[in-house]
Amino acid sequence: MLDWLHSLPNLEIGLVIIAATVSLCVVLPYAVRRRFGLEVSADVAKGAEEGFKLMASMTMAIMAFGLVQEQTFHRNVEDLAAREAAIVLKLDRHLGEFGTPAAAAARVDLRAYAESVVHDEWPRLAQGERAPEASRRLKAVIEASGGLTPTTDAQQEMLSEVRGEIIQVSDVRDARVSATQLSLPGYYWMAISAVLVILVVVGWFQGPLPKMLIYVGGVSLGIAMLLTLLIVASGIFVGESRVAPTALLRVLPLMG
Repeated sequence: MLDWLHSLPNLEIGLVIIAATVSLCVVLPYAVRRRFGLEVSADVAKGAEEGFKLMASMTMAIMAFGLVQEQTFHRNVEDLAAREAAIVLKLDRHLGEFGTPAAAAARVDLRAYAESVVHDEWPRLAQGERAPEASRRLKAVIEASGGLTPTTDAQQEMLSEVRGEIIQVSDVRDARVSATQLSLPGYYWMAISAVLVILVVVGWFQGPLPKMLIYVGGVSLGIAMLLTLLIVASGIFVGESRVAPTALLRVLPLMG
């Protein structure tokens, strides 16, 4: 279900969630009660109202906690992408300063690696996969850097920087791929489903009917919007709000 929703634009996700929530909580109970002339007693309506308030509060609290977690995941991955771009650019500059043909060849491989990450590997992150082409390009950078031979003290110091930065590039890439597994645990979604079902049930017993339309309808719209935000934020590498390789795209024109 989440995969299908993430294939839609954010606006359409919101419309689907709002339409489903309002239909279940307002339209359907209203139609059934009008069709069969059903009306709940005052005592039942009062008890249902208290239960509805409690479940609405629980639902919003659980969703708000999940939204904070998802936003944290997004920020962490965005920071990781920015760090990766910064390290790649720094490595490119150090290779340029090394000033040998082997270093120039390593710069070519490094740029090819960055382009492969953007065009080949990033789309695969939705499935939690690496791109073989990016792996091959990174291996070429490592091999090319192994052929660097320092002839001055400055180059010797630069070589240590280059090797350290190559290790960092590899480590950050591993962390980025591992971040594809970041998500709220399954029991969290089960808890949300449970409170939503209870909320729908107690919402059906609100009375009188005009009050149910306004009261339950308003709360349902608020919960639908919060649920939309939660679903949109849950797609770290999928959906319209996914993390994009913007940082790498910005440094590519600066690389040799």
